[in-house]
Amino acid sequence: AIHATLQQAHDFVRLNHTTQSIEDIIANFERELASHYLDDREHEIYLSRGIDALSKFLGARYDSFRATQRTELNGASQNFSIRAAHLPGSLAPADINDIHTTIRVTDYKTGKPSRDWRGKTEYERIKLHKYRQQLMFYQLLVEHSRDYSQYQFDGGVLQFVEPTASGQIIALEDSFGSDELEIFRALIAAVWHCISALTLPDISGYEPTLAGMQQFEADLIDKYS
Repeated sequence: AIHATLQQAHDFVRLNHTTQSIEDIIANFERELASHYLDDREHEIYLSRGIDALSKFLGARYDSFRATQRTELNGASQNFSIRAAHLPGSLAPADINDIHTTIRVTDYKTGKPSRDWRGKTEYERIKLHKYRQQLMFYQLLVEHSRDYSQYQFDGGVLQFVEPTASGQIIALEDSFGSDELEIFRALIAAVWHCISALTLPDISGYEPTLAGMQQFEADLIDKYS
Protein backbone atom coordinates (compact mmCIF):
# COMPACT_ATOMS: atom_id res chain seq x y z
CA ALA A 1 0.00 0.00 0.00
CA ILE A 2 2.87 2.37 0.82
CA HIS A 3 4.67 1.51 -2.43
CA ALA A 4 1.53 2.19 -4.49
CA THR A 5 0.93 5.44 -2.61
CA LEU A 6 4.46 6.72 -3.19
CA GLN A 7 4.26 5.78 -6.87
CA GLN A 8 1.09 7.85 -7.16
CA ALA A 9 2.85 10.76 -5.44
CA HIS A 10 5.77 10.52 -7.88
CA ASP A 11 3.41 10.35 -10.84
CA PHE A 12 1.55 13.44 -9.60
CA VAL A 13 4.79 15.43 -9.47
CA ARG A 14 5.86 14.23 -12.92
CA LEU A 15 2.53 15.09 -14.53
CA ASN A 16 1.78 18.35 -12.70
CA HIS A 17 5.28 19.68 -11.90
CA THR A 18 4.15 20.36 -8.37
CA THR A 19 3.74 18.28 -5.25
CA GLN A 20 0.49 16.72 -4.14
CA SER A 21 -0.73 17.72 -0.69
CA ILE A 22 0.32 15.37 2.08
CA GLU A 23 -3.33 15.11 3.14
CA ASP A 24 -4.22 13.77 -0.32
CA ILE A 25 -1.30 11.32 -0.22
CA ILE A 26 -2.48 10.02 3.16
CA ALA A 27 -6.00 9.66 1.74
CA ASN A 28 -4.54 7.63 -1.16
CA PHE A 29 -2.80 5.38 1.34
CA GLU A 30 -6.06 4.84 3.25
CA ARG A 31 -7.78 3.78 0.02
CA GLU A 32 -4.92 1.49 -0.96
CA LEU A 33 -4.88 -0.20 2.44
CA ALA A 34 -8.66 -0.64 2.38
CA SER A 35 -8.32 -2.65 -0.83
CA HIS A 36 -6.36 -5.38 0.98
CA TYR A 37 -7.94 -8.24 2.87
CA LEU A 38 -7.22 -7.40 6.51
CA ASP A 39 -9.29 -8.00 9.57
CA ASP A 40 -10.32 -4.95 11.60
CA ARG A 41 -7.45 -5.22 14.07
CA GLU A 42 -4.80 -5.62 11.36
CA HIS A 43 -6.30 -2.75 9.40
CA GLU A 44 -6.19 -0.48 12.43
CA ILE A 45 -2.55 -1.41 13.17
CA TYR A 46 -1.29 -0.94 9.62
CA LEU A 47 -3.34 2.21 9.05
CA SER A 48 -1.79 3.88 12.07
CA ARG A 49 1.71 2.59 11.24
CA GLY A 50 1.45 3.65 7.60
CA ILE A 51 0.13 7.14 8.28
CA ASP A 52 2.88 7.71 10.85
CA ALA A 53 5.61 6.42 8.51
CA LEU A 54 4.40 8.37 5.48
CA SER A 55 4.01 11.59 7.45
CA LYS A 56 7.56 11.38 8.81
CA PHE A 57 9.04 10.23 5.51
CA LEU A 58 7.40 12.96 3.46
CA GLY A 59 8.38 15.53 6.09
CA ALA A 60 12.02 14.55 5.60
CA ARG A 61 12.24 13.54 1.91
CA TYR A 62 9.36 15.08 -0.04
CA ASP A 63 11.62 17.80 -1.44
CA SER A 64 13.56 15.08 -3.30
CA PHE A 65 10.55 14.22 -5.52
CA ARG A 66 11.17 15.64 -9.01
CA ALA A 67 9.39 15.68 -12.36
CA THR A 68 12.36 13.84 -13.94
CA GLN A 69 11.61 10.73 -11.90
CA ARG A 70 9.77 7.92 -13.67
CA THR A 71 7.90 4.98 -12.16
CA GLU A 72 6.45 3.15 -15.14
CA LEU A 73 9.60 1.54 -16.61
CA ASN A 74 8.63 -2.10 -16.81
CA GLY A 75 9.63 -5.25 -18.62
CA ALA A 76 6.67 -5.18 -20.97
CA SER A 77 7.68 -1.80 -22.41
CA GLN A 78 11.47 -2.14 -22.18
CA ASN A 79 12.02 -5.75 -23.31
CA PHE A 80 14.22 -6.55 -20.33
CA SER A 81 16.33 -9.65 -20.89
CA ILE A 82 19.62 -10.94 -19.52
CA ARG A 83 21.23 -13.80 -21.38
CA ALA A 84 18.39 -16.31 -21.88
CA ALA A 85 16.26 -14.84 -19.09
CA HIS A 86 13.27 -12.72 -20.08
CA LEU A 87 12.46 -10.43 -17.19
CA PRO A 88 9.02 -9.00 -16.45
CA GLY A 89 10.38 -6.84 -13.63
CA SER A 90 9.88 -3.10 -13.28
CA LEU A 91 12.13 -0.33 -12.07
CA ALA A 92 11.50 1.47 -8.83
CA PRO A 93 11.43 5.30 -9.11
CA ALA A 94 14.21 6.17 -11.56
CA ASP A 95 15.78 9.63 -11.65
CA ILE A 96 16.65 10.20 -15.32
CA ASN A 97 19.04 12.93 -16.46
CA ASP A 98 18.69 13.20 -20.22
CA ILE A 99 21.38 15.88 -20.46
CA HIS A 100 24.11 13.83 -18.83
CA THR A 101 22.46 10.50 -19.86
CA THR A 102 22.53 9.09 -16.35
CA ILE A 103 19.91 7.13 -14.44
CA ARG A 104 19.66 6.55 -10.70
CA VAL A 105 17.21 4.11 -9.13
CA THR A 106 15.59 4.29 -5.70
CA ASP A 107 14.02 1.25 -4.05
CA TYR A 108 11.57 1.98 -1.22
CA LYS A 109 11.53 -0.39 1.73
CA THR A 110 9.18 -0.65 4.67
CA GLY A 111 10.14 -2.38 7.89
CA LYS A 112 12.98 -1.76 10.30
CA PRO A 113 15.68 0.37 8.66
CA SER A 114 19.37 -0.60 8.59
CA ARG A 115 22.00 2.05 9.28
CA ASP A 116 24.68 0.45 7.09
CA TRP A 117 25.28 -2.48 4.75
CA ARG A 118 27.06 -4.64 7.35
CA GLY A 119 24.07 -5.65 9.48
CA LYS A 120 24.14 -6.58 13.14
CA THR A 121 22.39 -9.97 13.06
CA GLU A 122 22.46 -12.90 10.68
CA TYR A 123 18.88 -12.14 9.67
CA GLU A 124 19.76 -8.54 8.86
CA ARG A 125 22.88 -9.55 6.92
CA ILE A 126 20.82 -11.93 4.78
CA LYS A 127 18.20 -9.24 4.23
CA LEU A 128 20.82 -6.71 3.16
CA HIS A 129 22.43 -9.25 0.84
CA LYS A 130 19.09 -9.63 -0.94
CA TYR A 131 18.61 -5.86 -0.99
CA ARG A 132 22.00 -5.39 -2.69
CA GLN A 133 21.00 -7.99 -5.25
CA GLN A 134 17.83 -6.03 -5.95
CA LEU A 135 19.88 -2.91 -6.65
CA MET A 136 22.20 -4.92 -8.92
CA PHE A 137 19.12 -6.25 -10.67
CA TYR A 138 17.97 -2.67 -11.31
CA GLN A 139 21.35 -1.78 -12.80
CA LEU A 140 21.21 -4.76 -15.15
CA LEU A 141 17.64 -3.90 -16.13
CA VAL A 142 18.82 -0.41 -17.09
CA GLU A 143 21.81 -1.73 -19.04
CA HIS A 144 19.64 -4.25 -20.93
CA SER A 145 16.61 -2.02 -21.48
CA ARG A 146 15.37 -0.84 -24.86
CA ASP A 147 15.42 2.91 -24.15
CA TYR A 148 18.12 3.37 -21.51
CA SER A 149 20.92 0.95 -22.35
CA GLN A 150 23.13 3.89 -23.37
CA TYR A 151 22.61 5.66 -20.06
CA GLN A 152 25.19 5.42 -17.30
CA PHE A 153 23.86 3.85 -14.11
CA ASP A 154 24.49 6.42 -11.40
CA GLY A 155 23.97 4.12 -8.43
CA GLY A 156 21.14 2.51 -6.52
CA VAL A 157 19.49 3.86 -3.39
CA LEU A 158 17.76 1.77 -0.76
CA GLN A 159 15.34 4.20 0.85
CA PHE A 160 13.68 3.12 4.07
CA VAL A 161 10.28 4.74 4.52
CA GLU A 162 9.79 3.96 8.19
CA PRO A 163 11.96 5.93 10.62
CA THR A 164 14.39 4.66 13.22
CA ALA A 165 13.42 4.72 16.90
CA SER A 166 14.99 8.19 17.09
CA GLY A 167 12.99 9.43 14.10
CA GLN A 168 15.71 9.34 11.43
CA ILE A 169 14.92 8.49 7.81
CA ILE A 170 17.72 6.27 6.50
CA ALA A 171 18.92 5.69 2.94
CA LEU A 172 21.73 3.33 1.87
CA GLU A 173 23.48 3.79 -1.46
CA ASP A 174 25.67 1.44 -3.49
CA SER A 175 27.24 0.90 -6.89
CA PHE A 176 28.70 -2.24 -8.41
CA GLY A 177 31.79 -3.17 -10.38
CA SER A 178 31.86 -5.19 -13.58
CA ASP A 179 33.13 -8.37 -11.88
CA GLU A 180 30.33 -8.40 -9.31
CA LEU A 181 27.73 -7.72 -11.99
CA GLU A 182 29.06 -10.53 -14.18
CA ILE A 183 28.73 -12.99 -11.29
CA PHE A 184 25.19 -11.77 -10.71
CA ARG A 185 24.35 -12.19 -14.42
CA ALA A 186 25.52 -15.79 -14.13
CA LEU A 187 23.32 -16.28 -11.05
CA ILE A 188 20.29 -14.90 -12.89
CA ALA A 189 20.94 -17.26 -15.79
CA ALA A 190 21.29 -20.22 -13.41
CA VAL A 191 18.06 -19.38 -11.58
CA TRP A 192 16.27 -18.89 -14.90
CA HIS A 193 17.41 -22.34 -15.99
CA CYS A 194 16.09 -23.90 -12.76
CA ILE A 195 12.74 -22.17 -13.14
CA SER A 196 12.39 -23.06 -16.82
CA ALA A 197 13.31 -26.70 -16.24
CA LEU A 198 11.31 -26.95 -12.99
CA THR A 199 14.52 -28.00 -11.27
CA LEU A 200 14.24 -27.24 -7.56
CA PRO A 201 17.69 -27.63 -5.96
CA ASP A 202 18.03 -29.36 -2.60
CA ILE A 203 19.07 -26.78 0.00
CA SER A 204 19.15 -29.12 3.01
CA GLY A 205 22.94 -29.22 3.00
CA TYR A 206 23.36 -25.46 3.37
CA GLU A 207 23.47 -23.54 6.61
CA PRO A 208 20.68 -20.95 7.02
CA THR A 209 23.27 -18.17 7.16
CA LEU A 210 24.63 -15.57 4.77
CA ALA A 211 27.67 -17.77 4.15
CA GLY A 212 25.39 -20.74 3.40
CA MET A 213 23.32 -18.64 1.00
CA GLN A 214 26.41 -17.39 -0.82
CA GLN A 215 27.72 -20.96 -1.13
CA PHE A 216 24.37 -22.06 -2.58
CA GLU A 217 24.53 -19.25 -5.14
CA ALA A 218 28.10 -20.18 -6.09
CA ASP A 219 27.12 -23.83 -6.53
CA LEU A 220 24.18 -22.87 -8.73
CA ILE A 221 26.47 -20.83 -10.95
CA ASP A 222 29.02 -23.63 -11.19
CA LYS A 223 26.36 -26.18 -12.10
CA TYR A 224 24.14 -24.29 -14.52
CA SER A 225 26.23 -21.51 -16.08
